[in-house]
Amino acid sequence: MNIEEFIVDYLQREYTIPQDVDIYNLNFVDEAYIDSLGMINFIVELEDNFDITFTDEEIASDEFKVVGTLTELIEKKLENK
Repeated sequence: MNIEEFIVDYLQREYTIPQDVDIYNLNFVDEAYIDSLGMINFIVELEDNFDITFTDEEIASDEFKVVGTLTELIEKKLENK
């Protein structure tokens, strides 16, 4: 499973994302696919699954809330390991 698939799979545990949604540009926080408690669990899952750690600044950034840019952030972290 690639990074984007992992993210979408996690988000769809609670909600079904419609087929016509542009997944890459989906802001899953603004669109209410995840709440604050869900976000904590999501961060832990990402860190555990990909063996990475996010900074507070990364988590607070707008890029963290969009599937495509979050995918890119994780890819960069994996490249820099």
